[in-house]
Order: sequence, then C-alpha cells, then structure tokens
Amino acid sequence: MKIVHASFLVYVSLLIGTPLAWSQARADEPKDPNARDLVLISQWFAGEFDNEEQQWFENDPRSQTAPERKHERIHAIHHRLNIPALGGAVFYVEEYRDNDPAKIIRQRLVTFTSNAPLRTIRMQQGFFKDAKVAQGAHVDSAKLAKLGASDVSVLPGCDVTWRRVGDQFEGAIAPKSCQFGDGKDRRYSVHNLVLSATKYWREDRSFRVSDDTLFLGYPTDEPHQFNRAKIFICEVTFRGEKRGENEQKIVGLRLHSQGGQAWATRADGREIGLRLRDKEYPYYDVRPDFLFFAVREKGKEVSLAYSIHDVTSRRLGLDLGWMGSHCVREGYEFQESLAALPQ
Repeated sequence: MKIVHASFLVYVSLLIGTPLAWSQARADEPKDPNARDLVLISQWFAGEFDNEEQQWFENDPRSQTAPERKHERIHAIHHRLNIPALGGAVFYVEEYRDNDPAKIIRQRLVTFTSNAPLRTIRMQQGFFKDAKVAQGAHVDSAKLAKLGASDVSVLPGCDVTWRRVGDQFEGAIAPKSCQFGDGKDRRYSVHNLVLSATKYWREDRSFRVSDDTLFLGYPTDEPHQFNRAKIFICEVTFRGEKRGENEQKIVGLRLHSQGGQAWATRADGREIGLRLRDKEYPYYDVRPDFLFFAVREKGKEVSLAYSIHDVTSRRLGLDLGWMGSHCVREGYEFQESLAALPQ
C-alpha cells in the first residue's frame, strides 16, 4: 500500500467532517466494541470481486432465467489506501462492466468508521466531481493526492450502516434517506449489501420519490452476487519449430480467477489468451468446486486446451508444445501458506 501525502489527508478530514470525529473512530481504541469487527470488515472488503459465476448460471438454459432478469457482468476493485495519520479504513473503489476495464461504471472513495454507541460500522461514500481524474487510482494512488476538498462530495443520508450477523456483515442505507435529483426525477437509493470472507452481494437500485416506481437498476431485489477473485501472475512462451529457437516470452500477465482473461500476441499476429474460472458448479453434488484454466485463441469459442485444478492451487500451467503458460498466485514466492497470500 502507498502512503498518500498531506494534502490528501486534509481533503479526507474535510470530507468526513466533524460529526465522525476520526479520533473516536479508530479501531484501536480500547473501549470500542467494534474494534475487532472494523479490522475484519476492512480485510473482507479489500480485494477484487466479480459476478461471472452468477452470469454463467443465468445464461445456462437449465436456469430458465428470462432475458430481462439476467444480471450484467460487473468487476469490482476495492483498493485500500494507507493513511495512518487518520486511522480507520479508506478505500478507492472502481468498477467496470462486461469484463472490459475501459467500461467504468462506478468510482467511489469509501471510508469505514465505528459507531460505538450503536455497535454498528458506518460506511461513507465519496463521489468524485471529475471521476476521470481518479481513474486507475488502484494502480497509482498518487492520483488522489492531487485532489482537494471540493473534488469529492458526500450526499447526506447516504451512509451505509453495517452490522455483524453471524459469519458475515449486512449493510443498508436507511429507507428513503438517500435522495437526489430534481423534479419528477427526484429519487431515493436502495442499497443493501452482504459481505463475508469470500462473497460480496449487493442490491443497488433507485426509485422515484413521487410514486416509488423503479428509476434505475435490476427489476427485482435479487442482488448482484460477487465472488472474491484470486489473483495470479502469469507468463507465456511462444516457441519455434525447435525448442530454444525463436522463443518469444511475455511475462507479468495479471489474471483473476472469476472469469479473468489475459492476452498475448504472437510474432505472427495470433492473439492467444489465458482464461481462469473459479467454479462453484451448482449442478454437481460431487467435487463441485474447481479452478478451470484454459488457453484460447481470440475469436474462437472452443479452448485450445484446458486443465482442472484444486481451488487452493498456488501454481497453474499448460504446455502445448508450440506454447507454454505458467501462473502463480500473487505473493507466492517460497513456501508461503495460503493464509499468507493476498486474499
């Protein structure tokens, strides 16, 4: 994590404002009953999530899902910012649809703080005045350091209140409290969430204040069902007719496990891709969970080759003779346990 410099700290303190009193919301206060849960929700919220499995199920004819009831594919990135001077937990959120990082649909600055008297955790969402300025801040958080207090706004009544329920957290915006827009388009947000160690489910819709009709979002309250993505770093080697001759090696390809793809171009122009799916196959009652690792050629539906791996695998690989591929879990260098790898 990168430390963001002082001008951004001033901005965040202005964004949060006096009522939140960061000094009262630090997770390490000895009298805060949310101290443990604030650490846990921050760990579970961090990372990348995707609903590719949900979309796969809805597109399978066996599910008999009507076209208008199918969820769009969304990939969510929750990048934690290291701001030790403020305490609490601060995240940059960026989401895109259709498995295309260029199709960004959401950018937020999210903070988690403790509401000790009510035994709840408060999540505040900051909206960027010019979202393009912050685009890609999960890769380069220095972009946020250029922002001032006027560059991000918070809508009153739009905070999410989280409560621990068993082995998960459930969050919601208070009914009809988050209102925005003008005239006949005045609307309120319905934002219900569930977060666990491996799942992030979200209902995110808006309704007209005038008559409670749906303004934007999925037609029912069935949530987008995101699964946590595992991250692998891959390399691909293209070979000539004789091993060791005319080799072309591409390294540093980043591949996530929820239907992620990484592409490499051969010297002859052919585009060859790696695809990884962390399957929870609903129709199997024996060994339903597995990693599906495939090599594909762009424009063709059928995989050139694939392999099946255990969901705890830290290394993946395929060799087709003319090309070889090898992937390792991010952070795996030498005998690290699964628990020690980024989750």
